[in-house]
Amino acid sequence: MIMFEAYDYFQNICNSLYATAGVYKFTRSTGLPYMEELLQNFKSETAFFTVDDTNDGMTIRGEGGGFFDRRQYVVFLIKKYKYNDMDAQHAVMEETRGIYRSIESKLLKDRVALANNMAFLHLDRMPYYEIPGYAFNGAGGLYFIITVDQPKDLQYDANEWCIGQ
Repeated sequence: MIMFEAYDYFQNICNSLYATAGVYKFTRSTGLPYMEELLQNFKSETAFFTVDDTNDGMTIRGEGGGFFDRRQYVVFLIKKYKYNDMDAQHAVMEETRGIYRSIESKLLKDRVALANNMAFLHLDRMPYYEIPGYAFNGAGGLYFIITVDQPKDLQYDANEWCIGQ
């Protein structure tokens, strides 16, 4: 059972936030080394709102004794700018920082309202990292990480095992 649908949630943010709607192309990724959909659209688009939901996780025991899958999701905000133009680079960084701040406030609002199955969203720590230099041969920006725990049923089912196990 998946409670939090990262792609759906962040695509909705991308499409409804004034700063990104119609400007940033929503794409999916399986990690920073790959950025598949970003690279497929790099020639035709100038800005990207990319979500990676393929990070490693772990099973943890919660305070109440139940078990949870702890998963991390990485969101990239990347925009092209002209090479060797420090003013343009600065503008891209300020823009993506502002978008990140808006997303943080939306996450907080949704978490308090328990919207979008976000009851187990961790907002006590949301690291972000600015992408230095001239990444992807022509872009800059930042990425941030959110962590979500999802309840996990670990009841033993004898019917899943061969006789004698």
